[in-house]
Amino acid sequence: MVIIGILGIIAFFAFVLLIMGIVFLFLKIRKVTAIWFVSTGGAILLISLFVFSGTFLYYISQETSNGVQVEDSTTASSEDEFYEDYGDEYEELEFGAKGISSEEASVQVSKPQVQKLDERGLDKAYEISVTIKNNSSEPIYISAKDFYLYNYGKDDYPKVLKKDYFHEKIEVSKTASFKIYYKYIGKGELEVEYDNLIWHE
Repeated sequence: MVIIGILGIIAFFAFVLLIMGIVFLFLKIRKVTAIWFVSTGGAILLISLFVFSGTFLYYISQETSNGVQVEDSTTASSEDEFYEDYGDEYEELEFGAKGISSEEASVQVSKPQVQKLDERGLDKAYEISVTIKNNSSEPIYISAKDFYLYNYGKDDYPKVLKKDYFHEKIEVSKTASFKIYYKYIGKGELEVEYDNLIWHE
């Protein structure tokens, strides 16, 4: 910014010289001096404008670069905070392992399998087996849609098939086992989420 200010002052004086030279030429006085004023003032003004333009563009590019760096740093910081919160909020388990939900239920989810739903093999589905034991002091209400299946390869959540949708009440100290079927959307690494628990390979 200091350089731009200095260039501005130089350009101003060069402009004054140029104007004086033009006035002298117009009035036909001091012709040699007038020509010198015009040539010198014009040359300095032109050079100043070029230098000013280059300096200004450099300054803009530096500001843009700094802005991008700050944005990248902010984004990275936000992502780190997200994953830290994510890790604190969820307990990650391997398929087949038991986890304790926020309702104090022991939950076990099997590795998803691809199953054919009819004899002709025209319809496929992901199948998971779930076992839940209610260790709390109150009944627990479980729905098939409480379990989210995520396909990393497709970056999507397959929907629970309507014909296999259910809503079940699990009494205190009771255990329930059931299967959930999701619409098949293709191959990909799979993950199951329920409450504060996540199962993956």
